[in-house]
Amino acid sequence: MKKLGECPPRRLQILMTDEELSDIKTYTHQNEIYGRSAAIRELVKIGLEAERVAGRFKKEG
Repeated sequence: MKKLGECPPRRLQILMTDEELSDIKTYTHQNEIYGRSAAIRELVKIGLEAERVAGRFKKEG
């Protein structure tokens, strides 16, 4: 499993539809990712990078 960083991870609680959860489950299996949390972190990373490339996101600090 990939290390989350030097600091302990922080918990984030979100609500998702059944369809969104199903899509995440499919993504998890297709990409051989262990666990839903890891898959969601990867999808957020991908989404933020896409927004950065599109010029809609600049990382602060």
